[in-house]
Amino acid sequence: MGYLAIARKWRPSRFEDLVGQAHVVQTLKNAIRLDRVAHAYLFSGARGVGKTSVARIFAKALRCPNAKDAIPCNQCPECLSIADSRSVDVMEIDGASNNGVEAVRSIRENVAYGPSSGTYKIYIIDEVHMLSLSAFNALLKTLEEPPSHVIFIFATTEAQKLPLTILSRCQRFEFRRLTHSQIVDRIKFILADENVLVTEEGLRTLASHSDGSLRDGLSLLDQVLSYFGDRPLSGVPIEEAQIVEALGVNQTSQITTFLGCLLQKDSKGALALINDSYLAGIDLKHFAERCLEELRLLYMMTVARINAEEVSAETLDVSNSHYTALKELAGSTQLIVLERMAQIFSKVLGQLGWSSLPRFGLEMAAVRICHLQDLAKVEQALMGKANAGSGEKPPESVAIARNPTPVERKMESRETAMAPPPAALRVAASPSESQPERAPSPTPADRETDEANWTTSVPSVDSRPIASAPSAATQAWRAFVEAVMKRRPLLGALLCHANFKIENGERGGKNVLLAFPEGSFYERQARDSKQQIEDQLKQFFGPQTVFALSPASANTTTSIEQTKQEEAAGLKKTALEHPTVVKMKEILGAEVVDVNADV
Repeated sequence: MGYLAIARKWRPSRFEDLVGQAHVVQTLKNAIRLDRVAHAYLFSGARGVGKTSVARIFAKALRCPNAKDAIPCNQCPECLSIADSRSVDVMEIDGASNNGVEAVRSIRENVAYGPSSGTYKIYIIDEVHMLSLSAFNALLKTLEEPPSHVIFIFATTEAQKLPLTILSRCQRFEFRRLTHSQIVDRIKFILADENVLVTEEGLRTLASHSDGSLRDGLSLLDQVLSYFGDRPLSGVPIEEAQIVEALGVNQTSQITTFLGCLLQKDSKGALALINDSYLAGIDLKHFAERCLEELRLLYMMTVARINAEEVSAETLDVSNSHYTALKELAGSTQLIVLERMAQIFSKVLGQLGWSSLPRFGLEMAAVRICHLQDLAKVEQALMGKANAGSGEKPPESVAIARNPTPVERKMESRETAMAPPPAALRVAASPSESQPERAPSPTPADRETDEANWTTSVPSVDSRPIASAPSAATQAWRAFVEAVMKRRPLLGALLCHANFKIENGERGGKNVLLAFPEGSFYERQARDSKQQIEDQLKQFFGPQTVFALSPASANTTTSIEQTKQEEAAGLKKTALEHPTVVKMKEILGAEVVDVNADV
């Protein structure tokens, strides 16, 4: 017999050999032991985590005559034929190449016949999501009420593509991705039997490039062993650097070093590492993905440091040496810096797939990250923080616009936290809110002589004169329109355009006078809907309410809609004239395209 790949040689043949899928194994073993075997199962999950292997083991446990406690013997002809995919009663079907109605029709015809031996006839359909919609529809009736001797087992990596009518007829099991530690432990077990030595860092490198798939990890191991020939049998352990050389991937320490260069603003060192990776033939998209993975670990460690929590190498699923390097980097790193770096890498990652010059895109991203501090200085200048290192708190009128997260509140060492865009661009104050008086704008001379004083003199966001509180009649009218909007939206929208006057009437009622522009569309609609408006008024204010329509020139209060427009115009004018916005336009040479005023 020819050479058998390690992934096939060490394919699980018993439930006990499976890694990381204890929840699936326990359920299936109990189903067999308690005689609660369902007629259809769906195994979904990432590639290489054991879906097809579990299907075969389950089939052997159901058909093995020597099975004990749901454990097949793996020695009888039935077990051996299933393992070799030559059993006539356990049929494995590839859904990708048998995805039409004809293939399903063949299944429907064959399920009527019982198994040649044993109790069950089992159909294993791999990549079942590749079946066409017509094929799924043809399978529905058989899947819902199959003969008692038939069991369907579906395996897929994309369960979301299956119709709900199929999903509702199956017991579904989600297979989990394997952690690095689980993959490393399994490879150690295999290497011990193969008499091969690999360092811990080397095993971690294999696991980190496996994407949670044991099969991928074993395939990479096979490639490494082939690269070194007979050398692994000499007793000398294979190092991480040699594995990196064999696979053509980045060393974990190289990614950590690259991020260290970015955090230390060492653009020369970062560009050199990108150049080395490019010349080594490493996929730069994969390089950026590894950087994002490393940033995630740094982010988790930084959050733990801020919260004064303990995080271990086991929690992060990394080696001890990798954990030490990450801890050193995270010791003085700020969350906002990591968030910006992640945003830049995420953006460049989407560009690397189609860019004709991916190397240049990644180099620009590295240089941009190294100059993030310059962007922070611009932001500080826009918010009036000319002296970023003074430790001076921002003025209340600016600081109130920011709602820090619970994590950020604990960052006492963050003296130069990034401020949000000027609040003047999005003002949401109501006329009834009291606003502080406008402070005098600082002059250039003031900024030159005393930057700290200039910082604290940033004016309030909204410095309009204090508006009086709405009258009781205005409050009552707004409450009435809001109530009508909930019951009759079209009628409520019409009332928003009405000038109004509300007075106390006889016997506790109200006299309500509404006015629309004479000859306008709203006036015609109001006259057509007069009875409906009167009914709503009496329902809200009482049956004694008297209602009348009048020309808009009457002595009435401005309509709700017109009031909103006047407020929005005032807010936009205030925002455009705000010193912070003026300063931003001066520094960046920009123009304000639009002002979103919420009223």
